[in-house]
Amino acid sequence: MKDFLEQLADGEVREPPPDFDRRLHLRVNRTLVVQHVIDFFIGAIAWSAVHFLRATFGWLLLTITGRFPDRDRR
Repeated sequence: MKDFLEQLADGEVREPPPDFDRRLHLRVNRTLVVQHVIDFFIGAIAWSAVHFLRATFGWLLLTITGRFPDRDRR
């Protein structure tokens, strides 16, 4: 009895369609673009918004109280 891998080696494999590489690249590139856009909106914009709001809040505290916030309360 042949090993499973030997049976696979004996089998015929069809040639891929002529535009297989192009279709694969289009599908993969589309997926990567979607992932990058999601990462940008969830990660980068949220990160920058948090830091902008912290700076704005610090500026408001400085304007209202006239002194800088304590460095220990970061």
